[in-house]
Amino acid sequence: MSVTVSDLLKLPSLQQARVIGGAGGLKKVVSSISVLESTDPGVLINEVFRHNKYPGSEIVITGFLNCINDVECQCSNLLRLIEGGEVGMVLYYVGVYLPRVDRRLIEIADANDFVLICMPEGQRHLRYSDLITDVTECIYKDRLVPGSLVSDILARISSAPHHQQTVGTALQMLCAELGCSAVLTTHEGNILNLATWPSGMEDTVREGIGRCLPFSAEQTCAPCPFLADAEMSCISIRSDLAQPLRLALIKVGAPLGASLVEQAADIVRICINIWGKQHGAVAIHELLRAILQDEPLKMRRLAEIFHVDVASVHELWMLCGADAGEVEQRIEQDLALARQCADTVVGAIYEGQPVMCLSTPHSLRETESAIQEILSCALKTSPDAVVVRCSGLSNTTSCRRAYLLTLDNLEDAKRIFPHKKMFLQGELELAASCRKRIDEGEAAAVRRTLPLTALQADREYHDLLDTACVFLLDCDGSVTRTAEMLFLHKNTIKYRLQRIADLLGYRLGKMPETIELYRSAAVYRLLHEIR
Repeated sequence: MSVTVSDLLKLPSLQQARVIGGAGGLKKVVSSISVLESTDPGVLINEVFRHNKYPGSEIVITGFLNCINDVECQCSNLLRLIEGGEVGMVLYYVGVYLPRVDRRLIEIADANDFVLICMPEGQRHLRYSDLITDVTECIYKDRLVPGSLVSDILARISSAPHHQQTVGTALQMLCAELGCSAVLTTHEGNILNLATWPSGMEDTVREGIGRCLPFSAEQTCAPCPFLADAEMSCISIRSDLAQPLRLALIKVGAPLGASLVEQAADIVRICINIWGKQHGAVAIHELLRAILQDEPLKMRRLAEIFHVDVASVHELWMLCGADAGEVEQRIEQDLALARQCADTVVGAIYEGQPVMCLSTPHSLRETESAIQEILSCALKTSPDAVVVRCSGLSNTTSCRRAYLLTLDNLEDAKRIFPHKKMFLQGELELAASCRKRIDEGEAAAVRRTLPLTALQADREYHDLLDTACVFLLDCDGSVTRTAEMLFLHKNTIKYRLQRIADLLGYRLGKMPETIELYRSAAVYRLLHEIR
């Protein structure tokens, strides 16, 4: 669902045409084609683009037949088309009726990435109908191919003029794409936005919808009560606004499928969150949502809107267990800290928790400093707060996996490492592995703790086991820290470590011998929930 101007240039009717200006707009999406032969630019404002409406990424055919010698009028018409959101123009009959393409037209096209295409010059036999047929067929065939309606609409609205990037524009695009009317209302039944297909149905739809409001809270699909042979689908829009909104889609003939209705609701929700709050406001969390839900097409479109290089994202940070009110107040400061150590940061509150996707940080020292400050602030009001850092991620799909890994295994990781406040990906993966072994049954769990059974030969078995677990899991092999944590003298710890080494046949901490013992200690803790 994304025919571009570049795609149209491959059509038979345009194969001999050439781009003479605005080549920067070749990747813009085209939704339809129309003909312009107006003399007065004011007509475009009062009739074509009335009430600041957006026609929807059209490409325009013209020969400027009514103003062939008035370059000022030609430029004014071109500017009005650009302001209205059109993506390009195909010029006919240059050298036949239109003497030449004035340089000023090309300069305007270049400055606005408005594709200016010139048909072969000096040819009288060219007909508008050939191009109209080709373009219409191309767009129709493209719409038959299953694709992402969300990605298509986002691509078109993001390339629209800034003042046209609104929820109303999104509804108009949906109407044109789906051949239906769309109405967005509040929970109480007030109409916020309305767009109709065809456009002359506004009064009929507004009056009919007014008699149906407010809509019920459940999603419905039923015969439209005010239009014959039409189906009306209603669905809730849960945006970031306090109250859920309701979207009604009215389609004459065959009803819209459930998938299209869901995609339409997704588009409206995204546009409300990005452009519906205040002029120029953005909701970067929509991009974060696309990353964490692994929706590549939507992610790419949103990345273009926010000018974010998502390919550079290789790290995920999460603040878990923090007070919700404090999180709301601190999120911007936390993002600022993350930006001090990474060039790309996409972050927001997602599912109640601050989540950040980052490019590879500049240095470990800067990273640890930023995370420590984020954590310190959270701990002032939330003693159970922890930070998760997953690094070395290959792509955004890995970011989603890391996010799910955290959701599924953080609580077990806390049981294994009860004194930690910052968790790395490896620790979460260890917790997942331990949980898997435990879930396989008691026999499997016992097998995983076999390396610890060597300590049972000593009468101080429980003391040695406790020391081994603290030394390996809590203190990174530090005798001093182990002594402090167990409230014992260092010599006592040294004695116990020597005794453990005698029983095991190798010194605790020596690799790779200690690897299995480390895993055994983790399984043991998870089984017994040592805290």
